[in-house]
Amino acid sequence: MKDIVFSTITICLLLVILILILLSPSGGAPKSPVLPEQMRTLAAAFESQGLYKEAVDQYTSYLDVAQAPAEQRANILYRIGTIYLDQLSDYENALASFIRISHLYPKAKIVRDAEKRMVRCFEELQRGGAAQRKLKELTDLDPDQEPQGTGPVVAQIGDRKITLDQLESELNQMPDMQRKQFEAPDKKREFLQSKLFEELLYDMALRKEYNKDREVRQQVRRLEKMILAQKVLQQEVNQKIKISQGDLDLYYKANPDEFKIPLSLRISHIQTADEEKANKAKKALDEGLSFAEAVTKFSEDERTKTRGGSLGAIYQGGQSISGIGTAPEIVQQLIALNKNDVSSPIKSVQGFHIFKITEKTPERQMQFEEVKSQVEARLKQRKASELQNELLQRLLKAEKVKIFDQSLIDQKPTQSSNN
Repeated sequence: MKDIVFSTITICLLLVILILILLSPSGGAPKSPVLPEQMRTLAAAFESQGLYKEAVDQYTSYLDVAQAPAEQRANILYRIGTIYLDQLSDYENALASFIRISHLYPKAKIVRDAEKRMVRCFEELQRGGAAQRKLKELTDLDPDQEPQGTGPVVAQIGDRKITLDQLESELNQMPDMQRKQFEAPDKKREFLQSKLFEELLYDMALRKEYNKDREVRQQVRRLEKMILAQKVLQQEVNQKIKISQGDLDLYYKANPDEFKIPLSLRISHIQTADEEKANKAKKALDEGLSFAEAVTKFSEDERTKTRGGSLGAIYQGGQSISGIGTAPEIVQQLIALNKNDVSSPIKSVQGFHIFKITEKTPERQMQFEEVKSQVEARLKQRKASELQNELLQRLLKAEKVKIFDQSLIDQKPTQSSNN
């Protein structure tokens, strides 16, 4: 009897083991577990390759299994929130991530940055009231510190170090031509001294509490408004401009007059103070004197006399002539002449002139490839203007802005305007 019971139990155990083997993946081969650090590395790899949803999944799995310290968990949550916000435009999940940091890890260093990003989430979710309240909470707290340099130290003010990469960053903000002036070591040192002087003056201003001066604060506020307004335009307008090849072709074909080189002349002249001398010069030319010789003999314009009377180019529809000034009537008369023609004496505010047409270039329609960059720039400007107007109208409506035109019409002159 005991043998039968033992055999029955053995058979049952074998059946259980067989079932487990059959149900296990890979025919029962042990599955290698993915370590938490491998998950985090994989998440970073996904993110670097633009696989943002996969990156979020891996970061989330890492938080589920890793026994990481609070500071590290807060940083991972911030990474998740940033991906949702900046890459996936999933503002609700982004907001949820930043709120978790604020509530679960209130002592983490990243909390303040997370709360700042919450403001943008509220704004993108069109929860203006919540955004305003959160922004008010953050206002008047200690301002952000300037980023610390990591390169070699080039100067030190007390305990504050100025590094080479910080200096280079300042130089890189200059236009190319201006920056090149400071490439030599001695010139770079001059630039460093000017920055040190600026820092020392700033420190002195703080000690004197000029930063609390009402006028200074107003100027800083105006500058801040300008910078922030430009940032919004960059994000809400410029980055949304998309121009296709079809757009460029259509604009070029629809606006041919914008891409024409007008008829042009290159002219020379003989200038005299009175009409009598101008007539003598014209008579000499008619009798066979070369124009260059006539310039030397008769012209009183010392500026052009040594170069054969050359005045450069004028264009059809132009208004002025070099050395003479605004003279649309004269331009119109000269445009009607042909190459090598010599005009009769023409009066201007400078005196009397005899003009010679030395070159005449007909109007030309520029090919698309010649003006592609111009077409793109003008089209971008037009689309930017349209998007900017759309943004303005949306904001005016959303903020319920009222403009009282009658108050502008009825505005009385101020005391200063009367003086």
